[in-house]
Amino acid sequence: MSTVFLGSIAHLTANPFENPNALEIIEEGALWVDENGKIIEYGKRSDILPKALEASIEDFKNAWIIPGLIDGHIHFPQYFATAAYGGQLLDWLVQSILPAETALANPTFAHDAAHRFVKHLLSCGTTTALVFGSQFHHANVSLFNAAKEYGLRLIAGATLMDSPGEGIPDSLLQTPQQALADAESLISFCSNEPLLHYAITPRYALSCSDGMMQVCRGLLHDHPETYLQTHINENDGEIQAVMGHFKQHRDYLDVYDHYGLVTERTVLAHSIHTTDRELARIAQAGCAVCHCPSSNLYLGSGLFPLTRHIDKGINIVLGTDIGAGTSFSIWRNLSDAYKIQQLQRLSLDAAHLLYLATLGGAKALRLDHETGNFATGKSADFFVLNPLKDNYLGERLSHCDSLKQQLFCLLHLASERHIEATVVGGRRVYGM
Repeated sequence: MSTVFLGSIAHLTANPFENPNALEIIEEGALWVDENGKIIEYGKRSDILPKALEASIEDFKNAWIIPGLIDGHIHFPQYFATAAYGGQLLDWLVQSILPAETALANPTFAHDAAHRFVKHLLSCGTTTALVFGSQFHHANVSLFNAAKEYGLRLIAGATLMDSPGEGIPDSLLQTPQQALADAESLISFCSNEPLLHYAITPRYALSCSDGMMQVCRGLLHDHPETYLQTHINENDGEIQAVMGHFKQHRDYLDVYDHYGLVTERTVLAHSIHTTDRELARIAQAGCAVCHCPSSNLYLGSGLFPLTRHIDKGINIVLGTDIGAGTSFSIWRNLSDAYKIQQLQRLSLDAAHLLYLATLGGAKALRLDHETGNFATGKSADFFVLNPLKDNYLGERLSHCDSLKQQLFCLLHLASERHIEATVVGGRRVYGM
C-alpha cells in the first residue's frame, strides 16, 4: 500500500548557486510514496489526496518534511572521541584520536559502537553518510551490518595506515595484503545491498606506503563502483609535513594523482588551503570536496574558500568530521558553514545552505539519481523537523514574514532534538 506523508515540504529542485528559484516550499504539502519506498508525487495536499484515495496517511501536521541529510565525512572509530583536547590537527591526532581508535580492537565494543553510531546518525536526520571506517575488519563488518539493519545509506571503508610514525599505535597499522583482503571481502558484501557502498580510504598521504597506495590504485581500477575518500590541505602543519616527505611532487594533490587516485569517484575532505593548480585539477577530474565547518573551527584549520570551489564547478558536500567536529548533526553544521562564509563576505541564504546538505551533497556523491530531493522515482529519504517541540522556536517562527524566513531561522536554531522522525526508502527508521 502507498503512503502519503503530510507536512510542510522544503527541498531544492536545482542548484541555487546557478538558479535563484531552486528552493521550493509547500505549506500544507503532501509526499506520496509507493509500497517500494519510491516517490510517486509531491505537492499541495489538496492536489495529492484526491489521487491517493487508497493510500495510508501519516500526518505530521505543521512539521517540516525535508530531504534526508547527507554527511560527506565522518570517522566511525572516533564516535567516543568528540571534544578531545590536543591542539591543532597532527598533535590532536596523536594525543587524543589514535589512542581512542584502538578501542575498536575489542569485537564486543566495536559491535556496540557501530550500532550506536548508525542509530545516532539517523536520529540527527542523516540518511546517507560517507564514513571513514575502523582499522579492524570485525568493526567494519559490524558497521555495515548495523547500516543494513537500521536503514542508513552507507559508503564506508577501512581507514588505511601502514606507515609507522611517532605516536601511532602499532595495532592501527595494516599490511597492504591485509588491507586488500579485507576490502575485497566488504566489496563483495556490498554488491547485493543497494544502500551499501565501499569506499577505499587511505587516511592521508603520510599514512600510506607506496605499497598501500598501489593497493588503493588496484582496488579503484578493479572495482569501478567503489569510491575513494581521503584528506587534503586541511592544516598548514599537515601540508608542510606532506610536502617535506614527498619532495618530488608539485603539491599535496599531486601525491594522490601520482597513484591514479584523483577520479570522478574521489571525495577529498577539507581542501581549505588548496592551490589554484590543485583546484583546476580537481575540477578537471570531477572530484568532489567535503567541507567540514565545525571541525575546521574546532582545530583552527582555516576558513573554507567556498567561492573558489563553486567558481570551478566543483561539487561540495558537507561533513560533520566527528570527532574533530563536535556535533553529529549536519543541520547544526550548516550554521557554522554560514558563519565561515560571512567572514569571507559571502552570504548564504536558506536555499544555498539546504542545497549543500541535501541535493548538492547527493550530486557530490553521485547519488542524486537516488536521493537528495523529492523528484518522482527517487527514494523517499527525509526527516521531519517539528519546531513546536520548543516553545521559543515556535514563537520565533511566528514572527517571520515568510516560510523562507522560517526555514532560514530553522537552519540556525533547530537541532536534532527537534527531529520527530527519519525515513529512508519510505520506511521510518527513527522516531517509531
